[in-house]
Amino acid sequence: MRIDFNEDKHEYSVGGVVIPSVSEILAPLSADRYKDINQSVLAQAAARGTAVHEACEAIDYGLDPEVDPSIEGYVRAYFDFIRDYTPKWESIEQIVGYVRYIGDNPLYAGTVDRYGKIDGKPCVVDIKTYASLSTDAFIGASCQTILYRDAIEAMKDMDGTPEMVKSVWRVNDDWMGKDVVIRRYVLHLKSDGSYRLASLDNFDKERDFRSGSVAWSLVNLKYDIQKAYRKKGKK
Repeated sequence: MRIDFNEDKHEYSVGGVVIPSVSEILAPLSADRYKDINQSVLAQAAARGTAVHEACEAIDYGLDPEVDPSIEGYVRAYFDFIRDYTPKWESIEQIVGYVRYIGDNPLYAGTVDRYGKIDGKPCVVDIKTYASLSTDAFIGASCQTILYRDAIEAMKDMDGTPEMVKSVWRVNDDWMGKDVVIRRYVLHLKSDGSYRLASLDNFDKERDFRSGSVAWSLVNLKYDIQKAYRKKGKK
Protein backbone atom coordinates (compact mmCIF):
# COMPACT_ATOMS: atom_id res chain seq x y z
CA MET A 1 0.00 0.00 0.00
CA ARG A 2 1.47 3.33 -1.08
CA ILE A 3 0.31 6.39 0.82
CA ASP A 4 0.82 9.73 -0.93
CA PHE A 5 0.90 13.01 0.95
CA ASN A 6 0.04 16.42 -0.50
CA GLU A 7 1.85 18.85 1.78
CA ASP A 8 0.08 21.95 0.44
CA LYS A 9 -3.37 20.52 1.16
CA HIS A 10 -2.22 18.35 4.06
CA GLU A 11 -4.02 15.41 2.43
CA TYR A 12 -3.22 11.72 2.43
CA SER A 13 -4.37 9.51 -0.42
CA VAL A 14 -4.16 5.91 -1.60
CA GLY A 15 -4.56 5.26 -5.32
CA GLY A 16 -5.80 8.81 -5.81
CA VAL A 17 -8.49 8.46 -3.14
CA VAL A 18 -8.20 10.96 -0.29
CA ILE A 19 -8.40 9.32 3.15
CA PRO A 20 -8.89 10.96 6.55
CA SER A 21 -5.87 12.03 8.55
CA VAL A 22 -5.44 11.18 12.20
CA SER A 23 -5.71 14.90 13.02
CA GLU A 24 -8.97 15.19 11.08
CA ILE A 25 -10.50 12.18 12.80
CA LEU A 26 -9.57 13.39 16.28
CA ALA A 27 -10.55 17.03 15.68
CA PRO A 28 -13.75 16.71 17.80
CA LEU A 29 -11.57 16.12 20.87
CA SER A 30 -10.03 19.59 20.63
CA ALA A 31 -13.00 21.55 19.26
CA ASP A 32 -13.97 23.03 22.65
CA ARG A 33 -10.38 23.81 23.57
CA TYR A 34 -9.81 25.93 20.44
CA LYS A 35 -13.25 27.40 19.76
CA ASP A 36 -12.63 30.69 21.62
CA ILE A 37 -9.06 31.23 20.44
CA ASN A 38 -8.41 33.74 17.68
CA GLN A 39 -7.52 32.10 14.36
CA SER A 40 -4.40 34.23 13.97
CA VAL A 41 -3.16 32.97 17.34
CA LEU A 42 -3.80 29.37 16.31
CA ALA A 43 -2.00 29.94 13.00
CA GLN A 44 0.99 31.42 14.80
CA ALA A 45 1.14 28.46 17.19
CA ALA A 46 0.89 26.01 14.29
CA ALA A 47 3.72 27.76 12.43
CA ARG A 48 5.88 27.68 15.55
CA GLY A 49 5.17 23.98 16.02
CA THR A 50 6.13 23.27 12.41
CA ALA A 51 9.38 25.20 12.78
CA VAL A 52 10.27 23.29 15.95
CA HIS A 53 9.48 19.94 14.31
CA GLU A 54 11.66 20.81 11.32
CA ALA A 55 14.57 21.84 13.55
CA CYS A 56 14.29 18.64 15.63
CA GLU A 57 14.16 16.55 12.46
CA ALA A 58 17.34 18.20 11.18
CA ILE A 59 19.04 17.51 14.51
CA ASP A 60 18.10 13.83 14.35
CA TYR A 61 19.58 13.62 10.86
CA GLY A 62 22.86 15.00 12.19
CA LEU A 63 22.45 18.46 10.69
CA ASP A 64 23.03 21.85 12.31
CA PRO A 65 19.79 23.74 11.70
CA GLU A 66 19.58 27.51 11.60
CA VAL A 67 17.29 28.24 14.53
CA ASP A 68 15.13 31.33 14.77
CA PRO A 69 15.41 33.05 18.18
CA SER A 70 11.66 32.51 18.73
CA ILE A 71 12.15 28.72 18.98
CA GLU A 72 15.58 28.53 20.59
CA GLY A 73 14.14 27.36 23.92
CA TYR A 74 12.22 24.49 22.32
CA VAL A 75 15.28 23.34 20.37
CA ARG A 76 17.47 23.54 23.46
CA ALA A 77 14.92 21.37 25.25
CA TYR A 78 15.12 18.79 22.47
CA PHE A 79 18.91 18.70 22.68
CA ASP A 80 18.60 18.06 26.42
CA PHE A 81 16.10 15.26 25.83
CA ILE A 82 18.46 13.60 23.34
CA ARG A 83 21.32 13.92 25.83
CA ASP A 84 19.30 12.51 28.72
CA TYR A 85 17.59 9.59 26.96
CA THR A 86 19.80 8.84 23.92
CA PRO A 87 16.84 7.45 21.93
CA LYS A 88 17.56 5.13 19.00
CA TRP A 89 15.22 6.33 16.28
CA GLU A 90 14.31 3.90 13.55
CA SER A 91 11.94 6.30 11.85
CA ILE A 92 11.59 10.08 11.75
CA GLU A 93 8.41 11.78 10.50
CA GLN A 94 7.16 8.49 9.00
CA ILE A 95 3.84 8.31 7.14
CA VAL A 96 1.72 5.34 8.21
CA GLY A 97 -1.79 4.18 7.41
CA TYR A 98 -4.37 1.68 8.57
CA VAL A 99 -6.21 -0.47 6.04
CA ARG A 100 -9.39 -2.41 6.69
CA TYR A 101 -8.56 -5.78 5.22
CA ILE A 102 -12.10 -6.47 4.03
CA GLY A 103 -11.92 -4.79 0.66
CA ASP A 104 -8.65 -3.04 1.56
CA ASN A 105 -10.48 0.19 2.33
CA PRO A 106 -8.05 2.71 3.83
CA LEU A 107 -9.34 4.02 7.15
CA TYR A 108 -6.79 6.70 8.00
CA ALA A 109 -3.23 7.90 7.63
CA GLY A 110 -0.89 10.11 9.59
CA THR A 111 2.72 11.05 10.23
CA VAL A 112 4.44 9.59 13.28
CA ASP A 113 6.91 12.06 14.79
CA ARG A 114 9.32 9.42 16.06
CA TYR A 115 9.44 5.67 16.23
CA GLY A 116 12.32 3.84 17.84
CA LYS A 117 13.60 2.71 21.22
CA ILE A 118 14.03 4.42 24.55
CA ASP A 119 15.73 2.38 27.24
CA GLY A 120 15.83 -0.47 24.74
CA LYS A 121 12.03 -0.62 24.42
CA PRO A 122 10.05 0.17 21.25
CA CYS A 123 7.98 3.32 21.42
CA VAL A 124 6.16 6.02 19.55
CA VAL A 125 6.91 9.59 20.61
CA ASP A 126 4.70 12.53 19.72
CA ILE A 127 6.32 15.97 20.02
CA LYS A 128 4.21 18.84 21.36
CA THR A 129 4.99 22.55 21.83
CA TYR A 130 1.85 23.55 23.75
CA ALA A 131 2.11 26.20 26.44
CA SER A 132 1.06 23.48 28.89
CA LEU A 133 -0.05 19.85 28.84
CA SER A 134 -3.65 20.01 30.03
CA THR A 135 -5.83 16.95 30.53
CA ASP A 136 -7.40 17.70 27.13
CA ALA A 137 -3.96 17.71 25.55
CA PHE A 138 -3.10 14.39 27.18
CA ILE A 139 -6.34 12.84 25.94
CA GLY A 140 -5.67 14.04 22.40
CA ALA A 141 -2.08 12.80 22.41
CA SER A 142 -3.11 9.44 23.85
CA CYS A 143 -5.72 8.88 21.14
CA GLN A 144 -3.32 10.10 18.48
CA THR A 145 -0.54 7.71 19.46
CA ILE A 146 -3.00 4.82 19.76
CA LEU A 147 -3.88 5.25 16.08
CA TYR A 148 -0.21 5.54 15.10
CA ARG A 149 0.60 2.42 17.09
CA ASP A 150 -2.21 0.45 15.47
CA ALA A 151 -1.25 1.63 11.99
CA ILE A 152 2.34 0.49 12.50
CA GLU A 153 1.13 -2.91 13.65
CA ALA A 154 -1.28 -3.22 10.72
CA MET A 155 1.48 -2.45 8.22
CA LYS A 156 3.94 -5.02 9.56
CA ASP A 157 3.11 -7.83 7.16
CA MET A 158 2.21 -5.83 4.07
CA ASP A 159 4.31 -5.54 0.92
CA GLY A 160 6.46 -2.45 0.89
CA THR A 161 6.42 -2.21 4.67
CA PRO A 162 8.79 0.53 5.81
CA GLU A 163 11.86 -0.66 7.68
CA MET A 164 10.56 0.99 10.84
CA VAL A 165 8.04 -1.76 11.51
CA LYS A 166 10.21 -4.80 10.91
CA SER A 167 11.96 -4.88 14.26
CA VAL A 168 8.92 -4.25 16.44
CA TRP A 169 8.05 -6.74 19.15
CA ARG A 170 5.06 -6.87 21.43
CA VAL A 171 4.97 -5.92 25.07
CA ASN A 172 2.29 -6.90 27.52
CA ASP A 173 -0.31 -4.35 28.58
CA ASP A 174 -2.31 -5.99 31.35
CA TRP A 175 -4.58 -3.01 31.90
CA MET A 176 -5.96 -3.16 28.34
CA GLY A 177 -6.13 -6.93 28.48
CA LYS A 178 -4.27 -7.29 25.20
CA ASP A 179 -0.84 -7.00 23.65
CA VAL A 180 0.32 -3.66 22.27
CA VAL A 181 3.01 -3.10 19.72
CA ILE A 182 4.85 -0.22 21.40
CA ARG A 183 4.89 2.10 24.34
CA ARG A 184 3.55 5.60 23.82
CA TYR A 185 5.00 8.92 24.96
CA VAL A 186 4.35 12.61 24.52
CA LEU A 187 7.45 14.81 24.50
CA HIS A 188 6.50 18.30 25.67
CA LEU A 189 9.10 20.88 24.62
CA LYS A 190 8.82 24.22 26.40
CA SER A 191 9.85 27.72 25.41
CA ASP A 192 12.02 28.11 28.54
CA GLY A 193 14.29 25.25 27.43
CA SER A 194 12.81 22.57 29.69
CA TYR A 195 10.98 19.44 28.61
CA ARG A 196 8.80 16.63 29.90
CA LEU A 197 8.63 13.08 28.56
CA ALA A 198 5.32 11.65 29.76
CA SER A 199 4.04 8.10 29.40
CA LEU A 200 0.62 8.01 27.75
CA ASP A 201 0.14 4.40 28.79
CA ASN A 202 0.47 5.54 32.41
CA PHE A 203 -1.92 8.43 31.80
CA ASP A 204 -4.57 6.00 30.54
CA LYS A 205 -4.12 3.76 33.56
CA GLU A 206 -4.17 6.57 36.11
CA ARG A 207 -7.30 8.18 34.62
CA ASP A 208 -9.00 4.89 33.68
CA PHE A 209 -9.18 6.33 30.17
CA ARG A 210 -9.89 3.95 27.27
CA SER A 211 -8.03 5.87 24.59
CA GLY A 212 -8.31 2.97 22.16
CA SER A 213 -12.10 2.85 22.48
CA VAL A 214 -12.43 6.63 22.05
CA ALA A 215 -10.05 6.84 19.10
CA TRP A 216 -11.55 3.90 17.23
CA SER A 217 -15.10 5.12 17.84
CA LEU A 218 -14.12 8.30 16.00
CA VAL A 219 -12.39 6.34 13.22
CA ASN A 220 -15.47 4.19 12.65
CA LEU A 221 -17.78 7.20 12.80
CA LYS A 222 -15.72 8.93 10.09
CA TYR A 223 -15.70 5.76 7.99
CA ASP A 224 -19.48 5.27 8.27
CA ILE A 225 -20.14 8.89 7.29
CA GLN A 226 -17.88 8.59 4.25
CA LYS A 227 -19.53 5.31 3.27
CA ALA A 228 -22.97 6.96 3.42
CA TYR A 229 -21.81 9.77 1.12
CA ARG A 230 -20.30 7.29 -1.35
CA LYS A 231 -23.54 5.32 -1.50
CA LYS A 232 -25.54 8.51 -2.02
CA GLY A 233 -23.29 9.40 -4.94
CA LYS A 234 -24.03 6.09 -6.65
CA LYS A 235 -27.77 6.74 -6.79
